[in-house]
Amino acid sequence: MLETLNDVSRSLGSFWSIFTIVVLCAPAAIAVHEFTAYRMNQYSISNRDYGCKTNMVNFEARSVNANVVTRRCVLMSMGEISVDRMRELIAHKAGSILISIPQNTSSLTQDEIDNWNEVEEVLMEQPVDTSVFFTYEQPHLNDIYHEVKTGLNSDHAATAAAALGNVFHSNGYQIVSYDAVPAPTKSSLYTVQGKLSTLSRETNPSIAIVAHFDSFGISPHLAKSANGNGSGVAALLEIARLLSKLYSHPGNAPKYDILFLLSGGGKLNYLASKTWLDKRMASDSPEGAMLSEAEYVLCIDSIGKSGLNIHVSKQPKPGTPAHQMLSALQEAASLLYPNITIQNIPKKVNLGNPLLAWHHEIFTVKRISAGTISNYPSHTSLGRLNSFDTHVDGSSMYKHTHIIAEAIARYVSNVSDDSITIFSDYAVPNGAMLDRSVEFLSRTNRAAVLLQRDSPVISFLEQTLGKYISEVIVSEFKASKKDPEFQFYDQTETKLFSYNVKPAVFDLFLAIAVFVYLGAVYLFVKSVPVMMTYAYQLRKLKSS
Repeated sequence: MLETLNDVSRSLGSFWSIFTIVVLCAPAAIAVHEFTAYRMNQYSISNRDYGCKTNMVNFEARSVNANVVTRRCVLMSMGEISVDRMRELIAHKAGSILISIPQNTSSLTQDEIDNWNEVEEVLMEQPVDTSVFFTYEQPHLNDIYHEVKTGLNSDHAATAAAALGNVFHSNGYQIVSYDAVPAPTKSSLYTVQGKLSTLSRETNPSIAIVAHFDSFGISPHLAKSANGNGSGVAALLEIARLLSKLYSHPGNAPKYDILFLLSGGGKLNYLASKTWLDKRMASDSPEGAMLSEAEYVLCIDSIGKSGLNIHVSKQPKPGTPAHQMLSALQEAASLLYPNITIQNIPKKVNLGNPLLAWHHEIFTVKRISAGTISNYPSHTSLGRLNSFDTHVDGSSMYKHTHIIAEAIARYVSNVSDDSITIFSDYAVPNGAMLDRSVEFLSRTNRAAVLLQRDSPVISFLEQTLGKYISEVIVSEFKASKKDPEFQFYDQTETKLFSYNVKPAVFDLFLAIAVFVYLGAVYLFVKSVPVMMTYAYQLRKLKSS
């Protein structure tokens, strides 16, 4: 009988050993969900880093108000974002920050947009060591956000006993990404150029019309840039159409050649324009000759909202091309829309700052007279860097395009008569075409890091410009391998996984409880033969 009891004891011991292994090795995750997120922009200009330097995410989720954010994934909504809060999270070594934005950005209040604009501008001025991601709101993520924000957890417990209780009653979430470390891409920038030429003489004076076409924001996939600078691109294309009609009759065509340039890298210090200009002026190309003799370069940047300003590097003197262009713009505005006043805003080029304020400064430093026309009164105006720049004011867009086209036509035709309007009646901007161009540009990814030679945006610009003017050329400028002036990085879009788990400390308490329980069982099993032997002997004594 004693041998039987020993066999039973050994069987029980084996059973509980297997049970222990199963319990301790069982995964803590209860459920997993996958969602798409977009990493904060990362790039470098002249060996200076900007934006998010990492994409590491493998942290427990916490709300923005948690007491402990170090090595945590902090979940935020649009209403909670602010410059001070982001700086605090980064200073406290938050592992990662995940910001959810509404699917319909038109629901955002102006205060939320202003806060966002401030955050974008501050974060993109410097490298950020914390991984920052953005994702659109979705039911499961909203549930996680609500549970993390409102649920009790040990970070907020008033006492140790309360914290211990929270461990057993609450669930946690682990946010994880399995992507590789961001790596440099084969970076390229693009330009699209074309020109209108008069056939009256071999050598003609010239002007240039320039706009940058790529989008820019805190994340490449979020940047729509409808106004800045989808509006400028749409205006340039429409101006090319209108001027092509003016140049279609050789006998009446103006005596100016006009160069049109659409360039990438707008908010990246206008690098495509700079590279294009350097290469053309260093060569014997026709464009280089045109630029070296160009009287004026007019850059169009963000004209889809109310207000119109011409930014120049110095106050234009009477009789100069800059003063003639300013006069043409003011005359056109007075003739077509008397309620619109064009402000002339001079600002010197700050050669001590590696980042230029306006597009025309690229040409000014080459001693080419230039200016930028924009609805923004200053290069520091809030909103120039705005991922929620999703629409333009159609009426302002139309009027401003009409004014600029009229001013250019008056300049190249040498018209200053206040009674003459060149673009009127049937020869006016096509509002529907302007709207379609802005809509296409704002819904198509055109951040510099995402563009390729065969990208839809490049093809659209090449084909549309080619309808109206000749010699349309697309140029690609690749970053130098040895000493790149600019560099982009991959991993702009990722898949994040949320695991529903118990807090890590719960596993510790569970393991302790299991070992205590198994120890008690072990002692009980070991004592069974002793107790049975004692009972057997006691029974034998009674029977005798």
